[in-house]
Amino acid sequence: MKLRTALSELKVSAHVSGRGVDLESDVIAVPHDGVAPSIPEMIRLVNKGPASDDGAFLGVTLEHVGKALPETLPRVPERHVLIASELSWDELCESFSKLPKLHVYLDLQRKRLFSAFQTSYDIQRFADKAYEILGNPLMIINSDRRLLASAGSFPENRADVLEEINQGYVSEEVNAELEAAGILDDVRHAGHSIISENERFGQRWVTSVITYHHMEMGRLDMLELDRMVSDTDLELVDFAGSLAGIMIDKLGLAGKRAGSGSSVLDDILSNSLANEKTMRAQLALSSMPLDDTYALVQLVGERDLARAHIQLIASRVTHAFRNSLWTIRDNRLVVLIALGQRSTKGWDAYGRAERVLGKRKEFVNTLERNGLRAYVSEPFEQLGLAPARYQQVVSLVSSGISDQPITFFWRHRYEVLTSLAQTFGEVDMMLDKRVVAMSLYDKEHGTAYLETACRTVEFPGSPAEAAKALNVHRNTYFYRVNKISELFFIDLRCGEDRLAVAFSTRVLDGMGGTVLYDVEHMPELWQRGIARRT
Repeated sequence: MKLRTALSELKVSAHVSGRGVDLESDVIAVPHDGVAPSIPEMIRLVNKGPASDDGAFLGVTLEHVGKALPETLPRVPERHVLIASELSWDELCESFSKLPKLHVYLDLQRKRLFSAFQTSYDIQRFADKAYEILGNPLMIINSDRRLLASAGSFPENRADVLEEINQGYVSEEVNAELEAAGILDDVRHAGHSIISENERFGQRWVTSVITYHHMEMGRLDMLELDRMVSDTDLELVDFAGSLAGIMIDKLGLAGKRAGSGSSVLDDILSNSLANEKTMRAQLALSSMPLDDTYALVQLVGERDLARAHIQLIASRVTHAFRNSLWTIRDNRLVVLIALGQRSTKGWDAYGRAERVLGKRKEFVNTLERNGLRAYVSEPFEQLGLAPARYQQVVSLVSSGISDQPITFFWRHRYEVLTSLAQTFGEVDMMLDKRVVAMSLYDKEHGTAYLETACRTVEFPGSPAEAAKALNVHRNTYFYRVNKISELFFIDLRCGEDRLAVAFSTRVLDGMGGTVLYDVEHMPELWQRGIARRT
């Protein structure tokens, strides 16, 4: 057991340590005439006045000085602890004699917890096993206040706790109560779990902070309900918390505050939050602005990156965009970026997104230096659309389309639709066969009717600009437009025909290019496009 646990079991009310004493060291009690220490380190108990050491005992000596420490403290010898306790000397000795049994109990329970850790494949399974060992209902919460797991039955009169379990997050109100009461600060300062009293419900809670590599990753809280919590149990809670910290880090569940991505964003993308109201409430916890326009961005490299490298890139991206959250999905960085509020009744978000992302030099430089490409979803204002927008990005990436360094979905929606088709028949339904015939005619005769039609759509009502883009004389341009009507029955003055040209050429682009193929080879070429994208 820890030396601090031993002092608690001895009902020590005050103590002062000499050099060489570590309250976090593992110790075991020995008789007054104990021999040389081993692992764990040995402690002995003496009464009022240091024992005359002859060098044989090298452990820690607990020196009982009465019910209170003297007003003028003497020099504390090295590896000595002056202790004050309400217990009489005889009671203190009796409690001290029980410490070896407690040590055995602790050692057994720690082994059970470690075995539970080794055999658990997720944090919930570990929580269930820890509950069986600790004997009281518990909750494991990450640094974003996301409830990672709960085990045991909490009382029905704790509607706040039951709501947390149902919603999956600790509310801002509950967390504020803990902060205001100073409980979390006390735990952080002490470096170990503490017991606090909830006066309103007459309940005692154990609160512990989970740390891993000196980083705060969440909490393990336990309610004293089914069995009384002893000082020894506090040490077991700390040990369970340390094991949970390893699992949280390994599973990438620590949360934004621990530098492991936003649990809120991960839950939103997984569609695991109940409704828009819940999503907004949890997003508010992350300090992201509400009532904004958002876009999802996925960063993709030519090769898979190590998680530590992704985290480093995430820190740079979120530094470039102050209002942003990130998470890692399928070993790729996904970022939610706030684009600001809409300033018009119309939909100006496409232009805003292109300005915000394309002109943020720190972001663009991060992409270029790390060989990454950014794929951007359509902007959205309702958080409930986030899962669908994430699927847009996934489809955009899998389509194989790329405008370095940033690719925007809305510029390629038709090619993406083509890439999603499961059969050539589905693609065939999208194609206006007049446009296909025009493409095949151009290939056979070396003409440029399809390109002329595309430039006409691109520059509506501007024959001069269309002719300039084609690098031909205006008369040549008008000749081609007339021939398109004559040969292919497409009237470029008609809105429906212009739409047929625009949509079909985009579909053909998604199949690999507008200068196409022989009809009989189109299914084969479509399959090649699928192979190329995958």
